[in-house]
Amino acid sequence: MAKNEEFSKICNDIKIGKFAPIYLLHGEEVYFVDRILKLLQESVLTDEEKDFDFQQFHGSDVEDLTEVIYACRRYPMVAARQLVILNNAQSLVSRSERTRIDHMLPYFQSPFEQTVLVVLYNGTKLEKADIIKAVTKSGGVVYEGKRVPEYELVKFLPEFLAQTGLQFEPNAIQMLADHIGSDLNRLMSEIEKMRISMTGTRVTADLIAAHIGISKDFNNYELIHAIAVKDFRKCELIRRYFVQNPKNNPWVITLSVLFDFFTNLMLSHYASDKSVNGLMREVGMNYGAAKDMVAALKNYSAWKAMENIALIRECDARQKGARGAAVPEDEVLLDLLYRLMH
Repeated sequence: MAKNEEFSKICNDIKIGKFAPIYLLHGEEVYFVDRILKLLQESVLTDEEKDFDFQQFHGSDVEDLTEVIYACRRYPMVAARQLVILNNAQSLVSRSERTRIDHMLPYFQSPFEQTVLVVLYNGTKLEKADIIKAVTKSGGVVYEGKRVPEYELVKFLPEFLAQTGLQFEPNAIQMLADHIGSDLNRLMSEIEKMRISMTGTRVTADLIAAHIGISKDFNNYELIHAIAVKDFRKCELIRRYFVQNPKNNPWVITLSVLFDFFTNLMLSHYASDKSVNGLMREVGMNYGAAKDMVAALKNYSAWKAMENIALIRECDARQKGARGAAVPEDEVLLDLLYRLMH
């Protein structure tokens, strides 16, 4: 089941009162996780019932998870069911066996039918297969909020933005992807602020530029991806950001990352298996780096990779003044990025 379909099914079940005994919500993308949590808080109990049958625990404050288990196993006082939320579960400190999430495994295997328990890992993925398996097997819901990769944003956003009831022009969607990125909570917040001063429902690139702060925290890994796929427009956005934020993006680190990328590209050209898995195994890359490298192999020959390594060395020397007066970093980087991709 696709993630959007999975999210929709969970929400639809909650809306019709079809509650699972446990909701284990985790993952880096908090937007969908927050939506499910909010819907549960609004749907399981009425405001009057919450005074009697709602309890919330915070992971950083829990001294013994037995207290949470006892809360889950008590009978509701007024409502047909009770709601128990264990928030910030990633903050549980392993001072003893009873402060580790594993202590709740027996409850996950046999939950109380009159309790809806929500375990929330805020912005973190839970790496415990036994816990996930137990929750699923007992009829619970496990939902992982996965961050949308930058390269999939333009395809993802049209369907996602349709929920706003606004009509986004393609250029407006591209601008949102370029300048806000995959932070969906911030994206929706900016759109809601824009909606207040809008007339009509059509959203253009000019409207985005006028009402939404155009900024984004770029990094060297996004620069490498843009170079790998030869997206010069994206490279220029990142370059401008680096120039405006020099303390967060030291020149020497960027050059080092570029040097490593094209060195690995040279090695990849001579790998016996040029698939993602093959490059991970033979060159020693992680999945994301190997995926970028597969794209780069199609765009840069081994000769061009070698030429680019020489360009990076020359660029480093120019900026340090080894060949005359030092050249400003922004001018050097602009020239370098163009020459690397042409």
